[in-house]
Amino acid sequence: MHRVWKVGARQLWRCGLLGGLVLVLAACGGDDGPNVRVRAVHASADAPAVDVAFGGVPLANAVQFKQAGGYVGVGAGSAPLTVNVAATSTTVLSANVSVSADRNYSAIVVGSASSNAPSAQRLAAVLIEDDGAAPAAGQVKLRVVHGAPAVAAVDIYVTAPGDPLPAAPTVPALPYRAVAPASGAPALQVPAGNYRVRVTPAGNASTVAFDSGALSLAAGSDLLLVAIPRPGGVSPISLLAVPAAGAAFEIVDTRAALRVGHFAPNVPAVDVFLKAPGQANSATNRVLTNVAFPVDSGYLRVPNGTYDAAVALTGSLASVLELNGAALPASGSRSIFAIGLLGGTGAQAPRLAAFVDDRVPVEGKAKVRVLHLSPDAPAVDVVVLSGGGIAARPVVNLAFPNATTTALLLDPGTYTLGVVPTGQSSPILPSASGVPVTLAASSVVSVAAVGCLNTASGPCAGGAPFQFKVLDDR
Repeated sequence: MHRVWKVGARQLWRCGLLGGLVLVLAACGGDDGPNVRVRAVHASADAPAVDVAFGGVPLANAVQFKQAGGYVGVGAGSAPLTVNVAATSTTVLSANVSVSADRNYSAIVVGSASSNAPSAQRLAAVLIEDDGAAPAAGQVKLRVVHGAPAVAAVDIYVTAPGDPLPAAPTVPALPYRAVAPASGAPALQVPAGNYRVRVTPAGNASTVAFDSGALSLAAGSDLLLVAIPRPGGVSPISLLAVPAAGAAFEIVDTRAALRVGHFAPNVPAVDVFLKAPGQANSATNRVLTNVAFPVDSGYLRVPNGTYDAAVALTGSLASVLELNGAALPASGSRSIFAIGLLGGTGAQAPRLAAFVDDRVPVEGKAKVRVLHLSPDAPAVDVVVLSGGGIAARPVVNLAFPNATTTALLLDPGTYTLGVVPTGQSSPILPSASGVPVTLAASSVVSVAAVGCLNTASGPCAGGAPFQFKVLDDR
């Protein structure tokens, strides 16, 4: 049978209640008998550690996100399933549920603990029933749960590592909180071997949102795979693999995220190449065409590995800038920016500069990195303007071509920003009135100072003027 319990008012953990908390129980029976085993899985990215119990029997203590408790024997029948904030008496969920003899159950906490989350995305516990039977000889037993609340229904493809996506997904149109195969039904069994799991938006096979790369599945494995949120990652999800015995582990997207920007103010439009080390530029490794100052590509998903990057004037294969041995790790994010001046020397020499990107948001705050990429500007302070003057200096003494090493965490709102030479109050650039920048809650942005201060003479003559470039890092 299928039951839904709703608990409490819209206070958070500290108040002992979770807003709109829903417990979803699928295929529960009511038979009396022994040999019932239940385990708890924590799959909520923003919820704290919790203690979980059934009928007063602890299932897991202080279990954290991406962790699972082992199976615990309980009595069959009806009893309270309770979830407490770890090491407290604050009960955030208590509901009478029924479990049947000779079955295994996984109680998976999914959803968001944020009071700002839409009601349909708030915390929920999905209870999955399994017969507990071992996989057949030479087989692997699999069940999949969609536990990423902000991700719409997905298609899941399980293939050999080198195979293209087939015409039909292995699991089609799986919505949030759904289970495949369904709770209580026999799990999927596949021969042991090497596989690849790819996830796309339902009905859109052209967009691979998650790619596991090659996975080796050993005979006898019994895995529950939970799609969980991965904030700030290459993919919006990862897979939490929960074996029948042993610790849970995370399977991340093996691709890397790469963003390219043209921030060299006197360099014409360029083509960008990403290639194996030592490889020549060619049409096959050209990834961007006709990129002009101050354009950025947004994040591209590419296979992880070590690359050479190069730029050439648009239509040419002859490199004008190169960066060799750029490491793009699995699930990592990097930005490669063309900076400096054509004809520049020393610190102003043209080059490709790589930056590591931290794209993980902070709830309720705007996360801001500042980059000084203006080749003829001195070291600067970033200032917030208000009431005709400088109200704050959140960044001091930032020199070309550096970025702040610690992100600024700012309240959401609109800020009027400018830069001044370090320690001074004027001139305020790029204009005396500053530049309004609106920052949303949970946003992640990079604010780059780019362009030339002196476009009339000197090494920046004829270059693009000084400006702020606001990059969305999400």
